Amino acid sequence: MDLLDQMRTYLRITETRSLSEAARGLHLSVAAVSRQLAALEESLGVTLITRSTRQLTITESGGRWRDHCATVLAAVDVAQADVKAGPDVRGRVVISAPASYALVHLAGPLDRLLMAQPALSLELRLEDHAVDLVGDGVDIAVRAGMPPPDSGAFVAHRLGAFRRVLVASPGYLRKRGTPRLPRDLAEHELLAQTRATAAFTRWTFVRNDEEVEVVVNARRMASSPLLLREWARSGAGIALIPSWLAADLRVLLPEWLTPPIAVHALHRAEARGVPRIVAVVGALVAAGRTEPAS
Repeated sequence: MDLLDQMRTYLRITETRSLSEAARGLHLSVAAVSRQLAALEESLGVTLITRSTRQLTITESGGRWRDHCATVLAAVDVAQADVKAGPDVRGRVVISAPASYALVHLAGPLDRLLMAQPALSLELRLEDHAVDLVGDGVDIAVRAGMPPPDSGAFVAHRLGAFRRVLVASPGYLRKRGTPRLPRDLAEHELLAQTRATAAFTRWTFVRNDEEVEVVVNARRMASSPLLLREWARSGAGIALIPSWLAADLRVLLPEWLTPPIAVHALHRAEARGVPRIVAVVGALVAAGRTEPAS
């Protein structure tokens, strides 16, 4: 078996962290996958993966080899796409996107893309966290509220921007009263999104030239704004969610604006120009025109 096949097998092992899962996805036997891994380690003279009865652990050398494999195989894809004739967009694209954004903005446009390109296949993963494109086997990652990485290894396409709004149910407001100023939020039950960036752990509001920051002290937290919306609908408290999720809820402090949240589609630089990546990014850019940022 040639080196490229071994690299594809190794990349699949690192994605699944399981010899049996990798074998199943590649339509090989577990013994064949194990032999390929052993041959790779012997030819490189290093241990790529340590194996125990419960798990596979990628070594430091194994992590570097995984990154090299992803780069080489992406370059091979680019080369093949460059010389293949025919108008069809072919192949499989794995997309990772926040659940709420994908359900509201991406499902329809991606479905239309698939109807127009019958040789294309998509896997849309709904994930409310930043993924490792190489380690998680993702071709395109849609990210909101995170600046693109400052690295020439990635290409970022701006899809648009949106603002978040404060919402609550009429029932909650009848019980607890309606906040008139951002500082009044300290007296209320807040429903917060769990994210690593400060935009989600501290709420900033701007009115004219006045800026107020609210430190969020929430008992109910969730990674997805979809759950925050449902909690708000049930009367559990006040949530800060994207404006396109605010239907059927009362919008509070509408004169106080939150900073715009930029949305980007990110892919590895080696995939630039690959027809299937270009087609999907084009569909995402078209779908990303959500609302004005201002």
